[in-house]
Amino acid sequence: MNIKELINSLNRLKVQTGSLACLGCGHEHNCGTCGCAIIREAADKLQAVAEFCERRSDT
Repeated sequence: MNIKELINSLNRLKVQTGSLACLGCGHEHNCGTCGCAIIREAADKLQAVAEFCERRSDT
């Protein structure tokens, strides 16, 4: 799986909240209708890394 596939997969998973893994994760208060806070943050960070790598390879 490449980085773009991973980011897309995380973005699809973020709406799967309310499972047993969510109970007591410590971030569940930031999920709501936007999906899992941890998965959203991971996808955002990976996107930033991917964009940084693309900029570096363009030089």
